[in-house]
Amino acid sequence: MQIGIDARSLGLMQTGVGTYLSEILKHHPFSSGSARNHLFCHRPPAFPPADNITLHISKATRGLPWYLFRAHQVINDCSLNIFWGTQNLLPRNLSKSLPAVITIHDCVHQAGWGFSPSMAYNLVHRYYIPKAIRRSSKILTVSNFVADEIQRYYGVSHGKLEVTPLGVSSHFSAQNIKTNEIPTILDRYQIHMPFILGVGTLEPRKNLKTLLQAFALLPVNLRRKFQLVLAGKSGWRSKELSRSLKGLPPDCRVVLPGYIAHEHLPGIYAAAEIFVFPSCYEGFGLPVLEAMAAGCPVIASSSSSLKELVSTAGISLDPCSPAEEWSNSICKVALSSELRNELKAKGLLRAQQYRWEKCAETTFEVLRGVAS
Repeated sequence: MQIGIDARSLGLMQTGVGTYLSEILKHHPFSSGSARNHLFCHRPPAFPPADNITLHISKATRGLPWYLFRAHQVINDCSLNIFWGTQNLLPRNLSKSLPAVITIHDCVHQAGWGFSPSMAYNLVHRYYIPKAIRRSSKILTVSNFVADEIQRYYGVSHGKLEVTPLGVSSHFSAQNIKTNEIPTILDRYQIHMPFILGVGTLEPRKNLKTLLQAFALLPVNLRRKFQLVLAGKSGWRSKELSRSLKGLPPDCRVVLPGYIAHEHLPGIYAAAEIFVFPSCYEGFGLPVLEAMAAGCPVIASSSSSLKELVSTAGISLDPCSPAEEWSNSICKVALSSELRNELKAKGLLRAQQYRWEKCAETTFEVLRGVAS
């Protein structure tokens, strides 16, 4: 099967969508002779070459305008059985004879102007997602929460939707993490144990202001004991985070190591005392799953898909709860080794339910069904 794929997400600093696509491509049947994967992108992808991958690279400064208005020029010239729009949208002038499927990762553009990078982003997605939905034969989505949102906002029938929960790489499994390499990794990013960890793009939707306030409200002995590590590349409206950092008490030690390489993340999760994720909106919440797989106790938001993902394997709080409540939960976990061990055990069991192999297999079956 000749599969055309939107590969814009496969950049050097991959976030959730990039991890989603790269993991699927690594797993059977996408990695086998059953599929010839044609990757369409506006820059060379950070993905290892393979015998069944053909690259179609068009030079463009900005990926979204290229994809919407120019990518069809290359795609329509290829002999494809199906095109897969991996990031919510389809090229505007995709050939009408080419079957198509999209993955919708979230409906953040409908959640409010403050939840996405710009008004332009919201407007583009509000205008083009309905068109992509109508053009697609099937819609893949990463959680039941997003499936419900798609039905609510767009009136899509249940039969057109296929929920394909994400997975977690064995790279993150606690038993596979090389503990002897952890000190070197921590030293590379100037992280000192013990520390409390947050992972994700540094942007307002992640609700990092609440996490910073919660950290500042910890008892003095705990505040001085722990570092707070906020790992992730800088996102939109990062000045808000800078203002929050300046308002912290002098004895708060906050480390911003930036984007952490994929191969280093498991060791950092495993070394953290607690993982805290107060995000206001997530379509899935991959860092939470990775933390659980690595054996790190989780405190997470109960909003959007996170309640579904965490279930009873972590402590869940409303992201709009006062910072005092978040601080009390952090304090409770920090002071109780029994609670930490309980959350660790529950998280490990929960993470075992999410497999990239299953995600890849279901995705391929949907594509094959539509193509045939």
